[in-house]
Amino acid sequence: MKFGEQLRGKELALFLIVEASDGYRAVFALPEFDHAFTDRIIILANRRDGKSLAEKEGPLRLVVPDEKRQGRWVRQVVSLTIRRA
Repeated sequence: MKFGEQLRGKELALFLIVEASDGYRAVFALPEFDHAFTDRIIILANRRDGKSLAEKEGPLRLVVPDEKRQGRWVRQVVSLTIRRA
């Protein structure tokens, strides 16, 4: 994946699919992760308060702190897939 000045043209059509163990999915445009495009912070967490995530949340959880709704916060992440639109 290219970020910064190299994220342009056809690379802007890339998106990330985050999938949970129960089949829940969320989609993000790749520029949402690039500090050249946004100040947004997206976290792929494996700990909370220094402890491993509880089984219902982990082992990985995607968190998007600035979103008003938590619809794209994904618990029990099992895969991250990059695709082209």
